[in-house]
Amino acid sequence: MQAIPVPTAAAQELPELHFDERYFRDPHGSAGPLLRAGARVARVPELGTLFFLRHADVTKVLLDRRFGAMGVRYYEHQGWSEGPYIEWVRRTLVFLDPPDHDRLRNLLSRAFTPRQVARVRPITREIADRLAGEAAEAREVDLYDAFAQRLPLQVICSLLGIPSIDFAEVGRWTEALSLATATPTEAERREADRAIVAFDDYVGALVAERRTRPGEDLLTELIAVEEDGDRLSKDELVAMVVQLLYAGHETTRNLIGNGLFALLQNPGELARLRREPELLQNAVEEMLRYEPPILFLTRIALGDSEVAGVPLQRGELFHLGLASANRDPDRYADPDRFDVGRRDNKHLSFGWGMHFCMGASIARMEGQVAFETLLRRFAKIELVGPTPPWAPATALRTLERFPVRLTSA
Repeated sequence: MQAIPVPTAAAQELPELHFDERYFRDPHGSAGPLLRAGARVARVPELGTLFFLRHADVTKVLLDRRFGAMGVRYYEHQGWSEGPYIEWVRRTLVFLDPPDHDRLRNLLSRAFTPRQVARVRPITREIADRLAGEAAEAREVDLYDAFAQRLPLQVICSLLGIPSIDFAEVGRWTEALSLATATPTEAERREADRAIVAFDDYVGALVAERRTRPGEDLLTELIAVEEDGDRLSKDELVAMVVQLLYAGHETTRNLIGNGLFALLQNPGELARLRREPELLQNAVEEMLRYEPPILFLTRIALGDSEVAGVPLQRGELFHLGLASANRDPDRYADPDRFDVGRRDNKHLSFGWGMHFCMGASIARMEGQVAFETLLRRFAKIELVGPTPPWAPATALRTLERFPVRLTSA
């Protein structure tokens, strides 16, 4: 296992933020007191790592190329250094640093053309209306299963040209990958490995088919894209498609689910949004700020440096709190209040700098279409039973379940 530098003595004296069930179920309850006490950084005793809390510090690091993506080092730190999932991480854009990162991102941007993005909105509207109609017939549904999960999954699969018969299987594979995002158990590691093997076989066959029979889809564009004679290799193509399926599904599902949950927990804001539908675009940004799809990012110091007055050694892993930065009282007025009309709602939920999410515009559009559809189709959306708990032990912010009762408009 790769050696990871031990935090300095100064870091050892910092307040603690535990990566335990309490944090993953209630990150705001864990980080909030630290923010209000003026803390900029905390120590995660479970991993021996630092956790930066503040909007200004998180933004600074994301813009600074002295800090790199975590790559496999985060998993090596936990004793997980080999296997199919780890090999996928080694060749996946979001885990890479320059120059490999810049090369792959430039190639991907050539395939992510305005023409491809423009195709997505009508597809999204069609899928959202169909799913809402199916949910209306059932009346009581789990919103994740019936809508929030299916919508982004079917949109990204349609964009890539994946047959509808395979949507459910692809969804199961991405769900297995999501369990590997924080501190996975041995069983979750095995599930992630199996999912990557299945993805490799499936996407590899799909790439081979598109090479001989091109389609009107993003996968065909990725195969054809070229810059100065450089093209994506087969392994890079497979890794890229798996990343698009995973990121384009799981995080947008959380945007829709978390956003609706925030509305139901704040009925005055839901009523306001119904009265003032012109606030929808702004409301989606507030949802992203208030309950981001991803709680934190992990980075590595590429050289000796300092953040928030705390020294970082070359090779040291640390975390950037997106959820805490989005509720930093130094950045936002009354940060724990959900306000669909909030104007100071620029957030860090899509990252910043060179790793800013390339699919942010699509995710925003999907969120807007999702909520426009739900509010148009249903006069009332109510939670069924006790308040559902948040899922523990994952960097993704998601409810374990979301049972609702729907009353059609």
